[in-house]
Amino acid sequence: QFQWLACLAVLCMCTGATCIPKRPMAEFQPQPIFSTPPSIEQMAEVVNRSRNIQSLQSNFVTINPNQIRNLDASLVWQRERRFKISGGISRMMGNNFEVGSNEQYFWMSVRDGMRPQLFFARHDEFESQPIRRILPVSPLWILEALGISELDPYKVLGTPISRPDGMLELATLAPSATGSYTRSLVIDPKFGFTRQVLLKDPTGRLVASANQSEHNFYSSVSMALPHKVLIQLIPAIDPPTEIDVTIGSYVINGLDANSNVGFEIPNQNGYEVINLVQFNQGLPQAVTPIQVAPPGMVAVPPPAAVPQLPPTAYRSVPWDGRTYR
Repeated sequence: QFQWLACLAVLCMCTGATCIPKRPMAEFQPQPIFSTPPSIEQMAEVVNRSRNIQSLQSNFVTINPNQIRNLDASLVWQRERRFKISGGISRMMGNNFEVGSNEQYFWMSVRDGMRPQLFFARHDEFESQPIRRILPVSPLWILEALGISELDPYKVLGTPISRPDGMLELATLAPSATGSYTRSLVIDPKFGFTRQVLLKDPTGRLVASANQSEHNFYSSVSMALPHKVLIQLIPAIDPPTEIDVTIGSYVINGLDANSNVGFEIPNQNGYEVINLVQFNQGLPQAVTPIQVAPPGMVAVPPPAAVPQLPPTAYRSVPWDGRTYR
């Protein structure tokens, strides 16, 4: 059980609600697309309909990390990296956590009343690290867990594998700054949508997976998205995290493409600020403000601060008072 990941994962799957609306009406039910086993190109055409999605919003998501308890949250995402999930134990008690991203940074904040923490990292610095504590993947990977995948036929490794459950499994290359990851998409041969995503690092170790079910079809983008997702995140050192996500409904492409409101790092007052890149390296932590440069300017490094020892322990999700070492 554990972990910041749970909050993180909360991160990518939360959407706020006190009750989830009942869904599948007839128009949301996916219809079979293929009558015979599809080719790689045919599967790619269906999966890549996700490119029609420029933004997602939901206020009807319930998240249960590590089978501890349900959380209410809200989710908003706008291509490419503008994203935020926030929520908590109940709406009446306010938000206990926030996980977000903009074009430069991602962050995770938790307020538990005792020692609020704000983890942050630059995307490029985090993605260049081969060994990652707490988070084995960027929080943005959760978007793929939620069904926003793409499939390049030229990156497919070998032929599709027919599984005992009748699904087709495609292994693909996923290049990164630390080497080539292997991503496997498990695709329904009748409906064309993904039912599972597996990600292995360059050593072949499984670092993240998502089981997807209860798909709803959205005619505005001609594709189905899962409304039930079970995510597993497996860091190199720390315990794994399992996050059960249920989404009530989505608003697709409802955001103004020119709006950046709401995708800023939270106010750091009162938080212990931890650079996740330095944390991964085991470097001393200097709790200093995050320096974000205005458009057209270069960020100036913060003044030197007295280094503190890196955290030897971190707490689990904000509703669980235990500490894990």
